[in-house]
Formats: sequence, structure tokens, C-alpha cells
Amino acid sequence: MPGSLIHLDSLALVSMSAYLLFWLITVAASPAKDFTGSNRTQALLILAGTLLGYASGSVWLFLLGWTVAIVPAILAPTQGSSAARAALIASTAALALGAGLTLTPGHSARNAAYFAFLAATLIRKGIFPLHFWLPRAFETQNLSLLSLNINGHLGAYLLVRYALTMSPEAAADTLPLLNAITLFTSVYAALLALTERSPRRILGLLCVSQAAFILAGLENSNVEGVTGGLVHWWVVAFATTGMITVYRALEVRTTEVAQPAGFLGLAIHAPRLAAFFAVAGLALIGLPGTLGFAAEDLLFHGTLESHPLLGIALPLATALNAITTLRLFSTLFLGRRSTLVTPIPDARPAQRWALAACAVLLVAGGLAPGLLVSASTPAAVRIAQLITAR
Repeated sequence: MPGSLIHLDSLALVSMSAYLLFWLITVAASPAKDFTGSNRTQALLILAGTLLGYASGSVWLFLLGWTVAIVPAILAPTQGSSAARAALIASTAALALGAGLTLTPGHSARNAAYFAFLAATLIRKGIFPLHFWLPRAFETQNLSLLSLNINGHLGAYLLVRYALTMSPEAAADTLPLLNAITLFTSVYAALLALTERSPRRILGLLCVSQAAFILAGLENSNVEGVTGGLVHWWVVAFATTGMITVYRALEVRTTEVAQPAGFLGLAIHAPRLAAFFAVAGLALIGLPGTLGFAAEDLLFHGTLESHPLLGIALPLATALNAITTLRLFSTLFLGRRSTLVTPIPDARPAQRWALAACAVLLVAGGLAPGLLVSASTPAAVRIAQLITAR
């Protein structure tokens, strides 16, 4: 484990820089009402807690950052937030237990701390059978704040920064099973999304499926798969931000999008929002020419090398998510005559610039992925070495 209070290696610096950019894009592109009054304070808490978690070299400092980041979700007053509140409290309790166990000497205590950290990761990331809370949170909570929280991916960061270093032997023995569970989660969530009609729940299930992709990559024993997981980490953050932000922009413009009865055809009046949603969605499912393609290519090859049979699940989940993304895009933006479409304003200037920056990152990263892949490789090498160490 890192010994100093602050630990700024390549993984921490890339994570902090990308998250700060992601946070600025989210705040600039989201409806102004989502960040007024106490919501502004909550957004700053999430930023401070997430950056503190990334920079921490002590598990106790990481626990502090983790706790600060989830305070807004725990205190959310909306009806139906109890599942999210319970899950986040449980994950924090597991993390605190693991931190406490690090104070106890001995191999058994270190193994127990590893499993406590692992439990915190699985709960926070919504891995089956603990996936239920995320779609419910998407239904009821402030989407902009929720996106800032879940796309920090502190659960994945806990796994690679503390859990694997706590007990590499236990990790090497358990990660094959965990890889199977995460891949199952990615397919299962993608199947559930096919049956959903609520756009909010669909977005939540897409996030669950894609979060499982990230963990599946980080649990590989080869550098290629781990690099894919690290790159996909930020593909998911920026792509789901684009989709969630566009949906939220539609939600404040018309009530039809909450429970759409057929196709809405909103691209007639909001072509820019439609274009931004399409770019983000296509990057999320790995369209060639986007950063998502580079990340998923690394993920597929890495997983096939480590677990040939399990690697089949990743293309399957990607195909299912592609169907869901196309269905959601069609429902929101296509299929209705212009005379029947509710007139709504298109993206405002601040949204255009923020979403354009998000789209440029996803496309430019796909055309020239070498910079981000190179930045992620040193961390990937260390993670792969930890997993293969016995």
C-alpha cells in the first residue's frame, strides 16, 4: 500500500485531471436549476471528495474522500432514495471495516481487509446482485449530481489502489470468479435495459453494464485488458455524461420524455441535442473512430486472452447496449411528423460548448488514442503485476 498521506502517481494525476474536466463539462452543460442553492454546495462536495480520494496515499484519507463524495446522495430527500442510501452506507461501512483491519497485523487480517474493500467496490459499482440501487437512484435523484458521483468510479479506484495491494495472493485467487460475475452483470443489465421503457432507468442500467465492463478489464491478468479497463473508465464517464446531460436538457423542456408514449421526434426542434446524444451513445458502444472503440478493442482482446469463454460476454453485452442506445435515441428524437412535435428550444450556448468539448474528446481520442493509452500503461503494468503475483 502507498505509505505517504498523498500519493500522486500517473494513475492519480490522470484520474484527477480527467475528473476535473468531466466535472466542469457537467456543470456547464446541465440545466441551471440543477446547480442552484444547496445543489451547488453538493456538487463541490462531490468534487472535493473525489479528488481527495484520487490523491490519497492513506486508506483513511481515501475513506474521508469517499464519505464526503457520497454525502449528497445519502442526504437526497427524494422519495425512493432509500435503496441508494442503504447501498452507499453499506459500501462505506465495508470500506471502514477494511481500513480498521489494516491496523491489525497478520496475513489473515490483510485477507479480511481485502474482502472488505472488495465488498465496498461491488456495492458501490452496482455489481450483481447489488445492482438494484442504481436504476432506482436514476429514477428519483438529481441526475446531474448522480452523474458526478457515479462517474468518479471511486469503487474501481479502491480496487486498484488498495484492495489489490492489500493481498495480491487473495486477489489472484478470487479475481477469476469476480471477472465472471462482472461479465454476467454487464450482460444481465443490458438485457434488463431492453425491457425498460423509462429513459431514466434505461440510462441507469446502461451505466451498470458499462461499470461492469470497467471492472472486467481491471480484473485481467494482462496489461492489454487492464489498459482497456482504465481507458474505458473515462469513455464511460464522458459518454454517459453526454447522454445524461442531453436527456436532462430534454426533461426540463418537455414532460413527454419522462414516460414517452411512442416516438417523440424532438430532433426536429433540437438537432444539436440529438447530434450530441448520438455521438455520446455511439462512443459508449464502441463505434470505430471513437475512443470507445479503442477501449473496447483492448478490453475484448485482454479478456479473451485471460478468460476465452468469458470474453464472449463482452461483445454480447456491447451488442445489447447498442440496441438499447439506438432504441432510446429513436424514441426521443425520431419518428414523428414535425406538425406533431412539441416545440422546444435547442441547446443553449453554454451547453453547446460543453457538449461539443465532450464530443471532441470522444472522437479525437478515438482518432488518436495513443496519448491516453500511453498515460494509462504504467498503471496497467503495475496492476497486472499485482494480480499475477503470488
